[in-house]
Amino acid sequence: MSRKKDDIHNYQAINDKVILEFLDAQSENTRKTYSSFFKRVLEFAEGETGQSMLDNAAKWSRKILALQQWLIKKGYSLCTVESTTGMLRGFYAYYKKPLDLSGADKKKLGRVARNSEDYLFVQSDLKKMYDVASLEERYVLLLGSNFGLRVSDAIQLTYGKFKTALETAQKENLTPPIPFGTINTGKENVLAHPFLTQDFITIIQSILDTHKDAKDEDRIYTNNGSQMTSTLQNLAFKAGIDPHGQRVRFHSLRKYLYDRLVSVGSDSKAAMIIGHKVKGEIAPYIGEGSLRELYEKATPSIMLSNGNGAETKKKVIDLEQKVKDLETENKNLRESQTSDKATQETKIQQLFTMMEELKKSTGLTTKEMLEIREQRKKAAGERT
Repeated sequence: MSRKKDDIHNYQAINDKVILEFLDAQSENTRKTYSSFFKRVLEFAEGETGQSMLDNAAKWSRKILALQQWLIKKGYSLCTVESTTGMLRGFYAYYKKPLDLSGADKKKLGRVARNSEDYLFVQSDLKKMYDVASLEERYVLLLGSNFGLRVSDAIQLTYGKFKTALETAQKENLTPPIPFGTINTGKENVLAHPFLTQDFITIIQSILDTHKDAKDEDRIYTNNGSQMTSTLQNLAFKAGIDPHGQRVRFHSLRKYLYDRLVSVGSDSKAAMIIGHKVKGEIAPYIGEGSLRELYEKATPSIMLSNGNGAETKKKVIDLEQKVKDLETENKNLRESQTSDKATQETKIQQLFTMMEELKKSTGLTTKEMLEIREQRKKAAGERT
């Protein structure tokens, strides 16, 4: 049975008005997950109804710890165990009958999953992973480090959404980081306002070129969400990164981006970029331009490919100047006709060599470079 059909089956199998009301109050993705969790709770409860569980809240204040141990013995992952007991506490809170748990009980319920902590990436880790990654792996890596979305939202992105962002940036002559547009997140039901760095733009353009027949509504990533975490784990291994027993997860990239953003700006703006609920009512008063300014400040710590930044920019400018000098010299040689053919061929070969080096540094095609040069000449003419 497929995961989607299994989720629907779990929901339909819960024939309990009280429990269904709680599930229906959740977002679609959360409802699917909670349906699976509640199916396990009902198995443990041995026929108890949602209403009787509410009536026996005092009993369940103690019983939830037994549920925790029962799930562990059943072989469920520690993360699933903590999520299931957390969901059950949310069920009682929804009906305003929170479980009476002591501080020690709360620590016991959270301690299990924390036995394995998440590995926190640093930029050097991600650069190593980027260098050994394939095109699809780079997409996963940059999707997490550029956008900071939850897995459930990240896997929904389509070819059309990226095409629109790139076309809009081209029309408006925007430079990276460019706005991707808003994404309505599933779990918290708030808008995310992500941006694309030059790294990600390059990868997306390669993917679009490789999948020219893809429809706008097709998802770029067709595997399930857990495969994103597996991809990162494989990349970390290939890059020689030892997490020392900590968990490498896709969600860690969300933490990475958020940390990079708050290091240069407000936590409210950082939360809006990654799609996290903002405290208070300030979100409507923060514009996209303000978010882009923050993202631009953090961009140096987000970029992963080698050859970006001020050093590369200087190299490109130097190469462009050398090309111009060679063109001028070659033109003079042709006009004066004082140089022999061998000298001219040498100069021409130098010109082509410079052009190829420039292409490698910028990632642009010859046609694109010529178009850029023509635009610059036109702009220079307009200024004069």
